[in-house]
Amino acid sequence: MQRLINAVLFQLVWFVCLLAGNVWALVATAAYLLLHDRYFMHTRREWRLLGVFLALGIMIDGALFQLGLFSFGANVTSLNSFPPLWLLCLWVSVATLFAHSLAFLRSRYLLAATMGLIGPTLSYFAGANLAGITLADPIWLSLLVVACVWSMVLPFGLFLAEKWTLFQK
Repeated sequence: MQRLINAVLFQLVWFVCLLAGNVWALVATAAYLLLHDRYFMHTRREWRLLGVFLALGIMIDGALFQLGLFSFGANVTSLNSFPPLWLLCLWVSVATLFAHSLAFLRSRYLLAATMGLIGPTLSYFAGANLAGITLADPIWLSLLVVACVWSMVLPFGLFLAEKWTLFQK
């Protein structure tokens, strides 16, 4: 039941981040992390994983913005190569899933890579439409890049969760 609640709370944060902007994304993510720390974390080492995913978000999505695969709508002002705060909140929130909702993927790196090809790619496509992010044309190429990246990111998150013994015995 705890894994399901973890997944549902993540989805709520996902919607807040996409629909409500930076301030509410930060508030929702902070509240989620407080709940996560109190009711889900088995060890404080999980905070390392959250930090790694924040850094990955800055580097990966920053590179995608810099390369022009992602861009902001005309009415949004931001640093062109720096991801918006709400998107970084999503990266941190994704890290909360590995030792919990995604624990069934433990040691199943090929399955995790396959899921990384599909799930996050669909999430980026839907999220871009909801949040006013423009994907470069041809869109399928932008999504292919996202799929390739996440086919490595998902197994990497599981690898770190396993290495740092974040899974509950």
